[in-house]
Amino acid sequence: MPLPMYKIKLSAAEMAKLNERRKKEKNKAVSDRLQCVYLAAKGKGNKEITDTLAINKNSATNWIKIYLEKGLDELCQPENFNRRSAKIDDYVDKIKQDIEKNIISSIAELQSWIKKKYSLQIEQSWLFRCCKKNSICLAKKHA
Repeated sequence: MPLPMYKIKLSAAEMAKLNERRKKEKNKAVSDRLQCVYLAAKGKGNKEITDTLAINKNSATNWIKIYLEKGLDELCQPENFNRRSAKIDDYVDKIKQDIEKNIISSIAELQSWIKKKYSLQIEQSWLFRCCKKNSICLAKKHA
């Protein structure tokens, strides 16, 4: 059986408070966070937690860290839901212009171009999602 991400030991009162809040919560984002901490407190492993909630292990780790460092109320605060901006966000318009001026027809080519021109190393699957999100269309090579 895999070990939990972080060991969370809750008193009976803390577990009761977490369980009560978890059962009453209507917001899915908050509910997932509470359920994650609950499962970790029950001794569930990383894989079981992430599979059960269909979340990324980094999200689970971050939520558990927030709970351990700041507590239940802070875990449920909307300002903690904000994602940090990606470094590439500052370059999206420039990248669109680059694609218009140069034939960049694959994610691998774009990844290499961005690394050379902007000194940014971006994983291909993440870059693909970024292109989709920002309507970045790669040029098609003519035969």
